[in-house]
Amino acid sequence: MKMQDEPNLSPQDERIVNAAIAGIPSVEQILFEAIRAIPQERFDSKYIKENFSRCVVELERSAYSTYIEHEKKAFPSMIELWVNQNKEIIDSLKDKLNDLDFVKEICKLFYPLARMLEFRAGQMRKTRGGRTFERILETLLKRTGCECERPSKDARRILKRIDLVVPNQHLALTRPDQAFFLSCKRTLRERWKQTIPERKPAWRVFMVTVDDELPEDKAKEIDQLGIIAYVKDELKLQPHLRAMDWIRKLSDLPFDLGIKAV
Repeated sequence: MKMQDEPNLSPQDERIVNAAIAGIPSVEQILFEAIRAIPQERFDSKYIKENFSRCVVELERSAYSTYIEHEKKAFPSMIELWVNQNKEIIDSLKDKLNDLDFVKEICKLFYPLARMLEFRAGQMRKTRGGRTFERILETLLKRTGCECERPSKDARRILKRIDLVVPNQHLALTRPDQAFFLSCKRTLRERWKQTIPERKPAWRVFMVTVDDELPEDKAKEIDQLGIIAYVKDELKLQPHLRAMDWIRKLSDLPFDLGIKAV
């Protein structure tokens, strides 16, 4: 379905934009490159246990930077595709117009594609940012020795908005009182509560976020939902959050999930 803010393009221009977007790698490839970009000693299991919050934040930033670099490459790729498929029009305009008017006309023709690319890349940035954050938590938890699993499509019919289960989805479905249910939120935006899973009586639901802010009223809403939230270590140290025992340091997460202390 076309979004309201999307510009209208010809079928040919749609294909050009789609081809440029397709050049942005998958979440798995982005995460692979992000891991390689950080010092490998920081991917050691002992280091991760001792610095879990720092590792999550650093890897999330590395993944975001990696994505942005690939997004930047999509634009010149689209220019090249558009030029190759519009050579006759470009040559015709070049013969008719002076240099300044020629540039203006080319910009007018290309602008809808540029706008569409930015629109779709922005939507992808948000979606992939959330999915990448889930993969980061899964990867780092496993490095600490914590068994966890992303629910399958069938399991999501029951687990719905749960992003990770500990130790696995079989236990989460058959003996939910013996499992942990993680909701991964890169940021807590205005409609954050709409994405929080419905907490069933036997479920131990943990929300994990790397948002830079957590106002007092939002923290109290988390408590009302019966959820434990894990935030960046430095955020937990803010005065209004220190006494809230349902708001915890991200570094505590692996140990609260049952791994042995270093």
